Amino acid sequence: MIIDPHVNAYQIVSEPYLTFSPETDNHVSIHPLKGLLEYGPYNQKLIENIFQSIRVATIGPTETQNVIEDLIVRLKSKHSPQERKEYLIDFPGFETIFKKNIILNKNVNIEITTEQEKNMLNAEKPYMKLAEVFSKLIPKLYSSFSEFDILFIYLPQRWQQAFECKNDNEFDLHDYLKAICVGFGIPTQIIREDKSLQYNCQCSVMWHLGIAIYSKVTGIPWKLANMPYDTAYIGMSYALKKQDVKNRFITCCSQVFDAEGSGLEFVAYETNDFKLGSNDNPYLTRDEIRKVMGRCLSIYQERNAGRPPKNIVVHKSTEFKEEEIDGCYDALKACKNIELIQIQQNTPWRGIKIEDHKKIAGYPCSRGVTLQLDNSLLLWTQGDIILDKSGRHFYKERRNIPAPLLLNRFAGHGSWYETAYSILGLSKMNWNSDSLYDRLPVTLEFAKKLARTIKRMPNLEAKPYQYRFFM
Repeated sequence: MIIDPHVNAYQIVSEPYLTFSPETDNHVSIHPLKGLLEYGPYNQKLIENIFQSIRVATIGPTETQNVIEDLIVRLKSKHSPQERKEYLIDFPGFETIFKKNIILNKNVNIEITTEQEKNMLNAEKPYMKLAEVFSKLIPKLYSSFSEFDILFIYLPQRWQQAFECKNDNEFDLHDYLKAICVGFGIPTQIIREDKSLQYNCQCSVMWHLGIAIYSKVTGIPWKLANMPYDTAYIGMSYALKKQDVKNRFITCCSQVFDAEGSGLEFVAYETNDFKLGSNDNPYLTRDEIRKVMGRCLSIYQERNAGRPPKNIVVHKSTEFKEEEIDGCYDALKACKNIELIQIQQNTPWRGIKIEDHKKIAGYPCSRGVTLQLDNSLLLWTQGDIILDKSGRHFYKERRNIPAPLLLNRFAGHGSWYETAYSILGLSKMNWNSDSLYDRLPVTLEFAKKLARTIKRMPNLEAKPYQYRFFM
């Protein structure tokens, strides 16, 4: 497809703003890092009353405390960008931005001994051996939980052979560690030597780590401004568990977000009451999805004095089957408007911007371009953005031609503009990143990550979980 400025078939949805204050309407910016620098984080006043300092506990090989102590010094220091200079700005130090000190509690540290490390590296399955070591050591930290606010887990590059194994149920150490720690309610920050300490642009690393750490200790860096009031967003994802002929089941994960894009909690549970559709995509029966949506509604009501949302929007990467549609309506009768949207990443469509009917523009089509196709909509969440009044262009993906998302509506009759606007906004709500936006809205991005992680939880309880433990 060619995006021609004289063609009326397409529309450009405006870039959503972020808000950095619950009290002042003009503390807004489209740029998350500039907003933090100018206004500070959204709930800084509340955090001031909870923490004097953010205390860090550590676990890792023998050199871990020295490594993390050096990292905290870097977090407190100023860094200038070495990449993405059109977007990335100077990092002035953690305390300057987040208004909180961060310290290492040297009394809460568990070391993996040299002997344990040697046995792990020489094992037939080093990833399983390392997982076993962590599973025995991490519970010991729980007795000291009152003495720290976040656990830093250090993974040196020499352990790389133990980080994952695609042939063994797609084992991933990162997901495994998160799954262990969530059972104890321990927020974690995993520090990989290659991706954090050795990365060329420490400015980017510090922005990323700073935002993530603040969020994991109940901080709210920013929210979405000017979003529809009284609305809840739900992202659904299914993960097939390891199965045999007699016993197969899926893990269903549903993440709930409020109207401002702030993650509340999520529901996760296992069931064997499901069916397989095209391409072996699982979907729930009417009764099962009614239970899931009912629990999601309860999460919202608990945060809003028992009041249900007026509007509820459900995002899923696969189609909504008739049973799922009926089950959603069964559970959400208290909501006035229900919208069920399938969001597909893989489409053959591309967009190229043409200037004056003559030549290809020097920049890709704008982020926020939409094109309606019958009952579907193409939405470009990737694309060119004008970052400030000076007219500077920024294209996060740089050289690739941006690909749109394909939105299919299975229920609801609201404005496609509002649907696209909310998805654009939710693509800016990843608090585990320093990016301007993600391709997917946080509803789906987090639901997929959560479903992948909870597959590895030894004991999955049918209760709400706080998503900050999975970041």
